[in-house]
Amino acid sequence: MKSLCFVVGLVVCFVLSGCAGGHLATSDTGNPANVGSKLSRPSHIYVAPIDTDQGTWKAEGSDLVNLRNKVKHDLESYLVRELNEIAPTTVGSGNNSSGWQLVVTIIHVDPGSATMRELVGLGAGQSKINVTFNVDDHGAQSISGHVDADTGAEMGLHSAVIEGNGMDAERIAREIRNYLVSHL
Repeated sequence: MKSLCFVVGLVVCFVLSGCAGGHLATSDTGNPANVGSKLSRPSHIYVAPIDTDQGTWKAEGSDLVNLRNKVKHDLESYLVRELNEIAPTTVGSGNNSSGWQLVVTIIHVDPGSATMRELVGLGAGQSKINVTFNVDDHGAQSISGHVDADTGAEMGLHSAVIEGNGMDAERIAREIRNYLVSHL
């Protein structure tokens, strides 16, 4: 009986460890001369509309159209929300000499499988988004970076509700904000 309880306990620990939340990595991709350089605080931040025709997408047909629309909407919305903590932020472009222009380029999107996350967990079915970003403060300085995010292997109702990489988009926006704050 003790050994059965021990085995059940190990299985529960193993399953719960697979439920932990994912991977997030940010790195510099710009000129090595810009490492450690600081940006001037902007009066406004302009987020360029995200081009969803770029990058590789692991979806087809109407699923691809829906995924592109959702990722564009979610990423732009979360970027505006997160970057408002630095300065007023809007989607669009501007040539304000004291503002920033942020361009996010999608490299790869894989929505994963909600079914696999739900039924198997342990890393199966995780979604992934890889993006690069560039911030230009209109000639004074320019920095760029790369963010790689995945949802991990959440299980339960929460993961079934997160479809189309919404959670990844929020994490990417937060990571870009943190990166930019570290360069102020």
